[in-house]
Amino acid sequence: MSWKDLYSEVKKRKMEALNKKDVVKAVEKHGKILAIEGKFEKPEAILKNMYVSEYKLIKYGDSKKNQQRMANEIMNTDLNKFDVVLIGCAGKNIPSSAHPKIQDYVRNNGGWVITTDWAVKFILEDIFPGYVRWNKNRTEDAVVACQIIEPHHPFLDGVLSEIQQTKWTKKATKDTKKNEFRWWLEYRSFPIQILNHNEVHVLITSQELEMKWGASPVLLYFNYGKSGGRVIHMISHSHLQKGSQKGKYASALILTNILDEKVSQRMGLSKKPQERYVSDWEAHPQGVQSPQEEQWVSPPANEYITPSSAQSGFGLTGTSQIVEANDTNFTFSSKCAYCGYDFSEAKGKIFLCKECSAPYHEKCLNLQINEGVCKNCSRILLW
Repeated sequence: MSWKDLYSEVKKRKMEALNKKDVVKAVEKHGKILAIEGKFEKPEAILKNMYVSEYKLIKYGDSKKNQQRMANEIMNTDLNKFDVVLIGCAGKNIPSSAHPKIQDYVRNNGGWVITTDWAVKFILEDIFPGYVRWNKNRTEDAVVACQIIEPHHPFLDGVLSEIQQTKWTKKATKDTKKNEFRWWLEYRSFPIQILNHNEVHVLITSQELEMKWGASPVLLYFNYGKSGGRVIHMISHSHLQKGSQKGKYASALILTNILDEKVSQRMGLSKKPQERYVSDWEAHPQGVQSPQEEQWVSPPANEYITPSSAQSGFGLTGTSQIVEANDTNFTFSSKCAYCGYDFSEAKGKIFLCKECSAPYHEKCLNLQINEGVCKNCSRILLW
């Protein structure tokens, strides 16, 4: 599938299945993106096919003459006219004199910056220190399975439901689960170490990446300044040449979602959640989409099954209550039943299946509860 076909498919699905027609039209009319090309990141093909009103590409330069041309172009460009600035790997040739300008764009003017791969070292560590850093390992040329941690975040809007469509699962490799996709790591990609766990939000991880190279984040972001500025970073590159079609489609959804969200915020667009949609790739209708995470953690009254309601007519068997962990029923060395990681750096609450004591990170429980049963004992989980 060509880049043109891929981004046409993304636009079509957003307008027809994901209830984002108004947002797409707004981005087409008002959305603006600037890309600063890197030595290893070549986003021009993507820019040409995204639905935006305006894009600008600042070309990478190797020679001293071209480096100076690149520096001059960055310094002479009004960053504030763009919703998003993409800084491609490696970012090393962006002159230090331009660093304060980029920082000001985010911190004081509410700009959003997307960086890729080696830019974690040459841009984020220098311009936005104290949040993330390169963990000093270098990956091989590999394609790894990815797990979505925050499926309801606006940057991942529709990704989980879309990649589970037959069109993409049939093209996935045998060892990729239906709710996973594969992400290309170029030779010597830089794994990401989180420094500020309270401020950095990880949206996609890879257990395979952590097992082999010591750090799991694939896609993350953090807010910067008090004007709505945001920094988004992903390992490897936006174009994912060696990723499967499923991975490329997920990447295209994510990149366009970021611009969707920024333009929606700037223009004050209200987004109506899609309660149900039918895939035109499936022979049978799909089910109702998952509620927002907050509805699971704090469910509305009378809208969920309780043990008493089960006894009065639902006829459920093999149920278990969800309880909050405490010092008497839990140790931090335990492993999460969903993700397999311990709780040494856990954020948020920790919950247990009352019957089997299987522990869950709060985010992991939000995902597992969509399955309806405990990962460990298969009892129906009830609040």
